[in-house]
Amino acid sequence: MAACEFISNGRLLECKNFTGGLVNAFFAPFSDIGATVVNSELTGLGTLDEVFKFELKNTGNTYIETETASRDNGTIFYDSQLSLVLTGLTAALVNQAKLLSRDRMLIFLEDNNGTYHAIGLKNGADKTTGTRELGGALGDFYGLKMTLQALEPETAPILSSAAITSLLALVSDQYVND
Repeated sequence: MAACEFISNGRLLECKNFTGGLVNAFFAPFSDIGATVVNSELTGLGTLDEVFKFELKNTGNTYIETETASRDNGTIFYDSQLSLVLTGLTAALVNQAKLLSRDRMLIFLEDNNGTYHAIGLKNGADKTTGTRELGGALGDFYGLKMTLQALEPETAPILSSAAITSLLALVSDQYVND
């Protein structure tokens, strides 16, 4: 039986200084950008040349990554599920949401702790569901909701500070509400 790599560090209990939630989602067309990932940290964005930023409100935007390992099959994969809530409706926003359904993408998420995560680096991510909600009462939700999924052989890496700086330099200045 082959010797597999085992953990090399323990972990101390962290202080209670984290906050859940997402701040921004950044989208780019899927391609093999030649990103550099070392020990679950993305340190280089390769040939990525532009991303589109969607600002998010905290309520309803969630990211869950589930690791699935099979002892019998000797396999492991990571299922990333991103649920986004985009308030307001315009033809331009509806069109951009429609275009997200058409092709695979790379997604970068910024969470409330200033940590950035890269989703779909190997196989891309797909928009799997989308709804348009108009509400029934004056205070009800009015906007778009969507779910995106990536199935990857590795966990979504966290971006290094240099990679974050590079990513932010690639943000398009085109927005649907300009």
